[in-house]
Amino acid sequence: MKQIASAILFLLVAMNVAAADFFCTEKSDDLFTFGVRAGVNTSNRTVNKDAAGSYNFQSWGTGFTAGVTASLNVRDYLSIEPGLFFESRSGHSSFTSDAIPTESGLCYVTQSAHRHTYNLNIPVLASFRFNVTKDVRWHVDFGPYVAFTLKSKLENKELLSTRPDLDNEVPFSAKAAPVDFGFKMGTALELYHRYYLGIHYEAGAVKAYRDQSLGGVMERIYGGRTKAWNFTVGLNF
Repeated sequence: MKQIASAILFLLVAMNVAAADFFCTEKSDDLFTFGVRAGVNTSNRTVNKDAAGSYNFQSWGTGFTAGVTASLNVRDYLSIEPGLFFESRSGHSSFTSDAIPTESGLCYVTQSAHRHTYNLNIPVLASFRFNVTKDVRWHVDFGPYVAFTLKSKLENKELLSTRPDLDNEVPFSAKAAPVDFGFKMGTALELYHRYYLGIHYEAGAVKAYRDQSLGGVMERIYGGRTKAWNFTVGLNF
């Protein structure tokens, strides 16, 4: 009986030590750490269904991400991590206009286009960090971001109409909103306190496009939201 009780006590102590190591509340060895990140992203920029003609579709596209981070290590398990990233994003758009009345009847215009934006993205994340092993740390991140559009381009690939004189009737020509705001969340692994592998999702919380004036008579509000997945690797210092 004493041997069983001793074994149970030893097991409980070992589990407590392991839990303490996994979620360490001690001070971090380094108050500040820095990192560089690079990788790829896949993103989408939606449009309200009733904003640009009778039919519109936005597909996911690919781009690249590169930037730096700075971590204020409040405790071993918690860091505040602002970052500065340059991002390229892309996607494909397809639109069909509402019926356009003409003397010969109703006509339609179909547009196929490729969108491309370059952004400066600034997230500020709360990063919770857990010690899986001595050389492997697991990060769980969440926080807001703000992104500034540096350049926005919409390139028509195909523009077709049921009447040639309606080719200038473009169902969609809006540019990306100058500022995007939303939330970034994700997870990462830090290996040997130096190498970094991360995956994060960004969900925009404000409308994705500039409103477009139509001859000063009315405005078309495209609405929509931005969303993206980022896959990055990096080094910490």
